[in-house]
Amino acid sequence: MWRQLREVTGLTGALDRVAPLLPGGGLERMLHRSRSGAVETGAYEAGPRHSCPELVERVAKELGVGTDAAALHLQLATLAAPTDRNVRRWNGWSAKQHRQAAAELLATGAVVKAKRARAGQTLFLPGDWTEIGAPHLPLEKAKLTTHAVWPLYGNSVVAPFVRILPTAPLHEMFTEAWERR
Repeated sequence: MWRQLREVTGLTGALDRVAPLLPGGGLERMLHRSRSGAVETGAYEAGPRHSCPELVERVAKELGVGTDAAALHLQLATLAAPTDRNVRRWNGWSAKQHRQAAAELLATGAVVKAKRARAGQTLFLPGDWTEIGAPHLPLEKAKLTTHAVWPLYGNSVVAPFVRILPTAPLHEMFTEAWERR
């Protein structure tokens, strides 16, 4: 039915933006996930070692890195605002641990080191970059679709929420990001 509605109405973009809000959509799945106890108290869903440890192990093996570097890769590939500060908080890392994971990941070529205005981070996915006006942080174009974001003229966006936020439970989004690489 959803597919037919999208085809008939020509409102594909608008329908995709509201999909997370519908029954069974990403917001409802996030609610169920938060109540499930899948992530221990005090840990962050945005920390893949807590929310999807099996995936972190798989990524580590496939990239040939440790689990810290694998977790960092998943965060950089998935999250809209993986600032260095946020990553350290979500993972419970010191600045030294973060630098070590970053160096290990950078050596694989899976990410690039760069300076980008207002990004708050030093590692990025290779590829195009989107400048978006405040309150949003700029981000890689590869992340626009997964966050249901459509850039508009003048660095503004259309998105399901006021801010650029996840549209599904993060463990699902981490998996999708790894599979689309």
